[in-house]
Formats: sequence, C-alpha cells, structure tokens
Amino acid sequence: MAAPLQAILDAEFAHGNWVLDTGAWPPDCDVFVLLARPFCKRYPLAAGLAYEAIDDPHYWKVEYRHGRQWLACAF
Repeated sequence: MAAPLQAILDAEFAHGNWVLDTGAWPPDCDVFVLLARPFCKRYPLAAGLAYEAIDDPHYWKVEYRHGRQWLACAF
C-alpha cells in the first residue's frame, strides 16, 4: 500500500479500527481496503492523496485514494 494510505491505516489500527474487506474495484482500483468503522478523524492530504465523501450506504462513507489504491471506511 502507498505510504500515505499505510500511515492512515496504521493510525486507524491504533484507534481500534479493523479491515472489513479487501479486493479490487475495477477498472480504476487495484488495491481496495474497507475499514469496519468510520475514520477516527480527517487526515491531512499528502502529495498524491485524494479525499472524497461518498456517503452512500450501498458502498461506503469516505475514501482516501492514492493512484489506483483506495482506503475506505464503512458507516
């Protein structure tokens, strides 16, 4: 996982969050990680990191993207 996403993932693990699902989301995403709970905070955007609030219960609440890697959280 890209370093900016790994840093968020590590912080979330430290706050007790856990991975609910992994996989890919073709055609735009090669690595997809969905966390079980909402992110504990909004993280600053490092170079190449994007943030989007999806807010669709059929998908997920929020995502961070770096290239073709996505880190998202459930509701």
